[in-house]
Amino acid sequence: MSENRSGPLECATVISAFESCVRDERSAPPAVSSAPVAFGLSDVRVKPLTIAVTVIGGGGGEGAGDGVEGTGSARAGTAHTVAASMAKSERVKKRNIVLLLPRPKALTLGLALLIAACGGGAPRGNASAAHVLRIADLSDPSSLDPLLAHDQDTIGYDLLVCQTLVGMDAHNRLTPVLIERIPSRVNGGISADGKTIVYRLRKGVRFSDGVELTSADVSFTYRAIMDSRNPVLSQDAYRRIASLTTPDRYTVVIRLKRPWNAAVSDLFAQSDFAFGILPAHAFESTLLQHAAWEQHPFGSGPFRVTQWRRGDRVVLEPNPYFSPKPKLARIELRMIPDRGSALVALQAHDVDAAPILPESIARTEGTPGLRVLRTPENATVWLTLQTQQGPAKNIRVRRAIALALDAAELQKAYQAAYPQAAAFLPPVLQWHDSSIRAAATDPREARELLGGQTIDALLVLQSGNAAWLRIATVVQRQLAAAGIRVTIKTFTTTLFNAPDGPVRNARFAIAIDGWLGGADPEQSIVFTCSQATVNGDNISRYCDPRFEALFTDQQTARNTARRRADFLAMQRLIHQALPVIPIYYEVYFDGVNSRVHGFERNMLRFPVAPETWDAGGE
Repeated sequence: MSENRSGPLECATVISAFESCVRDERSAPPAVSSAPVAFGLSDVRVKPLTIAVTVIGGGGGEGAGDGVEGTGSARAGTAHTVAASMAKSERVKKRNIVLLLPRPKALTLGLALLIAACGGGAPRGNASAAHVLRIADLSDPSSLDPLLAHDQDTIGYDLLVCQTLVGMDAHNRLTPVLIERIPSRVNGGISADGKTIVYRLRKGVRFSDGVELTSADVSFTYRAIMDSRNPVLSQDAYRRIASLTTPDRYTVVIRLKRPWNAAVSDLFAQSDFAFGILPAHAFESTLLQHAAWEQHPFGSGPFRVTQWRRGDRVVLEPNPYFSPKPKLARIELRMIPDRGSALVALQAHDVDAAPILPESIARTEGTPGLRVLRTPENATVWLTLQTQQGPAKNIRVRRAIALALDAAELQKAYQAAYPQAAAFLPPVLQWHDSSIRAAATDPREARELLGGQTIDALLVLQSGNAAWLRIATVVQRQLAAAGIRVTIKTFTTTLFNAPDGPVRNARFAIAIDGWLGGADPEQSIVFTCSQATVNGDNISRYCDPRFEALFTDQQTARNTARRRADFLAMQRLIHQALPVIPIYYEVYFDGVNSRVHGFERNMLRFPVAPETWDAGGE
């Protein structure tokens, strides 16, 4: 993506010219003395008005600029090194192009070119009009259909256009969106046997083309979800439905195959997926791919898509029939490939909100006019221990691993940006067990549990996540003190999760991973026997009949107290059996311009009450 900006040249052109100078200089004799110099370009994807020039190190020190990882070291008189922040992964934290030069004439010429062509040396922001909100979007969606969205960011932003029946507020409580009230046994919306759910739609809700939303649209959306021709990421929840009927324009009746307590918080709700209601009249059939609607997506939400420049931006404007009228006149979702580039755009006032990494918090809060929004997530990062084969199959080994870990040292690895975890359910869920505590560090007892033997263990993780790699090295060091010799192996995300990859085939002793749940605690459970397969999410392969009984009971328990007791007992079983060792609870960080008001997310990262968001002018 490139954006047209004022100025004699775009920064991409300047970079090309500067690199030409660097190549020319390679044939020249090295300078007698040099200090590595880093030119932090604001965004290689072209933001020519913001240039940061930083001198780093001296006389052959480390060649990494502020926040740049993986650039290597450079000594006096070495060849030029260029490390470009081109990575697509949102977890990669390289932020600058780093040019390590032995201070020849190329440095002078390159600096002159950069300053002249990019409009001078001082960073200059780009003013935005009032009631226009520009958000850095790390995804580059292939579809804006909520049924086809495959990443959490796109799922969330689809909710600005297509609404679910059931939503979630900033306090993570279920809220009625397209329905009059949340169905329950108390209000008669759920039958006594727990198998029938009745939704009463709000009357007068209109899609942005003026057509009223009715039960026919809900029925169409359900049939589209179940159409095998559509690459819907998961139909699991909807396979529990025996029938969906529409007695009238404003009533939807779902009959379940069997009672299921999590149904209301999962079906047509903001959960691990958020299948918004589609306008049936805009589609020729339930085959969604390549439908004309895709070119100009619209729904019943507060905004409609008015422009979609693929790989560049999505522009949203208010749904003229939405009530109350949105305060914003426009939302622009700017496609930016990683958090590093997004932060630079935020600091340059090219965007008003951007997801940031923990190590960028101080930098963001230290920038005038910016603040950090912290949203605790329904997500836990943990060490998964393989319980069916290898050394961690032995519970004594798993306990030794837990005792060898030093939580304080691990916190340094993730910069204490997140709350330390103990129970596998995070505190944002109402049935989190706060009485569970992490094991006290005791390397000597760990060695005793191992009988003085040295054990080899393979630790696997996804590449591109520097914090997780730091955690891995700390774990390696701590377990060595207990007699566990750890080998670390990284995999790309694709290989890590591939059918023949390490986690699906239990080819590891320890894995660093985690889980992002849904609206109901049930969606945070990944320890059932049925999930302990190549295609399942229970990569620890833990399987315990006691856990199975508790999980089954919570699905049908008729009172809340009993269901809560089931979840507390499940957390204690996992704490004892150690298929996972929780490390921290996730928090989502947004850098936000002070001109933005009302911008909030819930624990699933989904936008909350976007019709109330606003942005002042600059």
